[in-house]
Amino acid sequence: MSKNILFYTYEYPPIGTGVANASKFIFQEFSKRDDYKVDVITSSIENKWEKIKLYDNITMYKVPIGKKTQEKLNKQTPLEMGKFTILSTLLSIKLHLKKKYSVAHFFGYPGGFPTLLFAWRTPYIISLRGVDVPGYNEAFKKYYFLYKPAIKIVWRFAKKVIANSEGLAEMANRVYPNLTIDIIPNGVDTDLFKPIDEKDKLKKFTITAGPTTMTVKKGLEYLIEGFSIFNKKYPDTLLAFIGSGKYEPKLKELVSEKNLNDKIKFLGWKPKEWVPKNLPKFHLLCLPSINEGMANAILEGIACGLPIIVTNTGGTKEMFNNNGIIVRKRNSQDIASALEKIYTDKKFYEECQRNSRERASLLNWERVGSDYLNIYDKISS
Repeated sequence: MSKNILFYTYEYPPIGTGVANASKFIFQEFSKRDDYKVDVITSSIENKWEKIKLYDNITMYKVPIGKKTQEKLNKQTPLEMGKFTILSTLLSIKLHLKKKYSVAHFFGYPGGFPTLLFAWRTPYIISLRGVDVPGYNEAFKKYYFLYKPAIKIVWRFAKKVIANSEGLAEMANRVYPNLTIDIIPNGVDTDLFKPIDEKDKLKKFTITAGPTTMTVKKGLEYLIEGFSIFNKKYPDTLLAFIGSGKYEPKLKELVSEKNLNDKIKFLGWKPKEWVPKNLPKFHLLCLPSINEGMANAILEGIACGLPIIVTNTGGTKEMFNNNGIIVRKRNSQDIASALEKIYTDKKFYEECQRNSRERASLLNWERVGSDYLNIYDKISS
């Protein structure tokens, strides 16, 4: 007999970034299990109610949160998130009245609120992804004081609370001390993202932060400053940013101030097909985040065999395997020194390449999907 799962995810492609990417691959894994029937509640890009058959065993319901233009696909507003909370709650009432669910699964925001009405008959689990953890995103600081007391109640009655990294779990424990939080890290498609021969890489040594939304928490200004120091000593090097965001104008100003317009390029957002073909051509990935959940950019980079320079935040522990250098947050000099070490030490560079790919091979979506299905089995048995 099939088990019914109700899955909430605010982001699903083309809306969103990290959560959307993870949702997509998790559903691909769920589609292989016909003993589960999954109803998914997510957001509509067309600002209308939609119902689609994603896979034979997965039905997706999309709720209207507002018309999403191409430029706003990766930017979610408090108003849109509020609409999703209300409308997903109303839809879940309708779905709960039609069928009995074995488990409700909240994947990031809205963090479990809609299920409280049916918690007495449907056990639920919470997957922490970042913005749903108070303190994670400075942009939502003024909303967290309202959100924090409520989310503690939701976490308390969840059958499982799961974070995608030890760093995010530690942040959640500052909100709710002594709460038991399991770890299921993000995955990466190692068949799609893979290394290439050194001769096929870009001619000049080129650094990237990977495909990323340009926000303050990414620490990209420190990368620019660190690269500026490094490039003065090694002028035949380049830095390229993939992506965009509200912080991009300030970053471009900084580049101009340092007279690095010919050395630092802003490539903008690229089609999803572009990334696995071109990311392996870079030589190194540096993402000095101030705050992070578990960055897909780093996962994709290590799958491509790139050495990494990262800060000790988010999923660093899960993705680091002597495959680069961990630097202090907000420290441009640390970044400059790390860049020089990897650039000048060929043996270390090659060792980092091997270790990155080795680590990525352990972080696959099949394992992630299996881990969640095992939890469903235990809760519903």
